[in-house]
Amino acid sequence: MSAAHVVDAFGIVKRYGDFTAVDRVSFTIEEGSIYGLLGPNGAGKTSTIRMMMQIILPDEGAINILGQPVAMLDTARIGYLPEERGLYKKMKIVELLTFFGQLKSLSRVEARSRALRWLERLDLSDYAEKTSEDLSKGMQQKVQFIATVIHDPELIILDEPFPGSI
Repeated sequence: MSAAHVVDAFGIVKRYGDFTAVDRVSFTIEEGSIYGLLGPNGAGKTSTIRMMMQIILPDEGAINILGQPVAMLDTARIGYLPEERGLYKKMKIVELLTFFGQLKSLSRVEARSRALRWLERLDLSDYAEKTSEDLSKGMQQKVQFIATVIHDPELIILDEPFPGSI
């Protein structure tokens, strides 16, 4: 792996029974770049991302992220927005974001401070004390994005970040 690579995937394969979802895929993502996985439904995009996040393991091949084998990576270095999103519906937005920040090793005080700054930046300050069920889907999407980046990750992975918009 080059020092300028944030992701190196080598011949990764993922099978679900007799179906091969990812078939010997290799790619490199350079530092500072934006990289997209494109393809029809069932092409293996989400499976590839899930292998990068160690949610599932490849049947073959290897993945290095930020210079480390994915199995050894501290996932706090990554911001991940999964395809299936989940916000705790009854939690106030500022508390929810503070909680997610703490999960990524921020202190409660720092997580809350960052949450309030991000809410202001995305014009959601007026909703800080509301719950996610009080928000529109678009506003919920902004909250999910904040939860993904609140800890200032070195790598951001977005799976279907704009559902239904294209």
